[in-house]
Amino acid sequence: MTPVRELARKDHCSRTPSVTRFAADIVPNPVAIAGLTGDVAAFLRDAGVDARAVHHVALVIEEILTNVATHGGSPDAQATVALEVQRDRISGEIGDRGKPFDPRSGPDPDIAAPLEERRIGGLGLHLVRKLTSVLDYRSDGKQNRTAFSIPREQERGLSHGPQ
Repeated sequence: MTPVRELARKDHCSRTPSVTRFAADIVPNPVAIAGLTGDVAAFLRDAGVDARAVHHVALVIEEILTNVATHGGSPDAQATVALEVQRDRISGEIGDRGKPFDPRSGPDPDIAAPLEERRIGGLGLHLVRKLTSVLDYRSDGKQNRTAFSIPREQERGLSHGPQ
């Protein structure tokens, strides 16, 4: 994983922060993913993002990168993670060179079924779909891009999107 690069910082002179960005490169494996999600959480907290959104962003990144590592077919291929903190949301994009896979596809797991009757797999992507207000995917056959957005809690304590 390359060092975290903060491309812009909050404007401390204004009540409305300017856009704050984060970018990192990673070869997705369990240790690197854990380190990256820790870096992401620290960056978001430093940017003043609420704890709920910090957790949701870290979980979405972890789930997508874990799927890239597990199912992408290119274990040594580098992936990229980019985040943009905005007043009302955190937008992100993950790029990878693994097998094309649209995280919006596939059936939702039957979470009402007893555990012993549930199909293995799919719960992580179900969480990704539920936690994001925007989830988009595109692939040109060589590069996959998964874009997402997670709402921030509003100043009055109200939140938008999944809890």
